[in-house]
Amino acid sequence: MRLHFLPMVCVLATTVLAGGLAAQDEGIDWLTSYEEARTLAKTTGKPIFLEFRCEA
Repeated sequence: MRLHFLPMVCVLATTVLAGGLAAQDEGIDWLTSYEEARTLAKTTGKPIFLEFRCEA
């Protein structure tokens, strides 16, 4: 019986965590050009964070 609550707990935890992360996005300037990101990473010495999406 207790296993029925596990998916609900996972969804709730994900929603809470995602809400907290979304609030932190306000000061981030996301780049959409890979070449621009590479150039900026070279000049600043910082790594690149890539996110791959498959949107239909």
